[in-house]
Amino acid sequence: MNQASPRARVAIVEDDAILREDLARVVTRAEGLDIAGTSDTLAGGRTLLTPDLDVLLIDLALPDGNGVDLIREARDRITNIKIIVVSIFGDARSVVHAIEAGADGYLLKGAGEQQAEEAIRSVLGGGAPISPAVASHILNRMRERNASAKGAAPDAPLTEKETAVLTDLAKGFRYKEVARLHGISPHTVADHVKSIYRKLAVNSRSEAVFEAVQAGLIKLRD
Repeated sequence: MNQASPRARVAIVEDDAILREDLARVVTRAEGLDIAGTSDTLAGGRTLLTPDLDVLLIDLALPDGNGVDLIREARDRITNIKIIVVSIFGDARSVVHAIEAGADGYLLKGAGEQQAEEAIRSVLGGGAPISPAVASHILNRMRERNASAKGAAPDAPLTEKETAVLTDLAKGFRYKEVARLHGISPHTVADHVKSIYRKLAVNSRSEAVFEAVQAGLIKLRD
């Protein structure tokens, strides 16, 4: 971020005191980022969901509930919030549930400080950072669901341009890069994304990719 840009406010909900402090230190030291607050419980995390919050780092296994519930609440209450799950890797189902609830990225506990900062900057820039091991399980989960369901395409299928835009976003390109690839403005890319979200009934890029792959609208290589 340049000096003229507003500082992004980051909240951390994590019951592991050491990890919580490590993440808080990453945010405090990073240029352009501020700590909006920290909590070790689901209840405390709810108090951090203010309209000016930009990024939420959250564990799924909290002492008083499942972090997925807070992800859903954050997505409902704060329109443009970015959410990164910071958790141990359980099974593919927990990952998929977090993404379906509205998580933008999934960072495994034990990732280095540089990875944590890069993940935050990535979501702020429109990216969807996911640890490689997690991405592999998401792909496997999608294959399983495709094999068992073979569901029909949505009633409102994506246009050719929307499909191309979503495919590029799934590859990790940012809005400006997608705009350059297709010779359109970033504003037009954003309009396409809004239409994609509406048609797929989702609230985040990662969820849109998941649903589109599941429905056979786009294909991703391993």
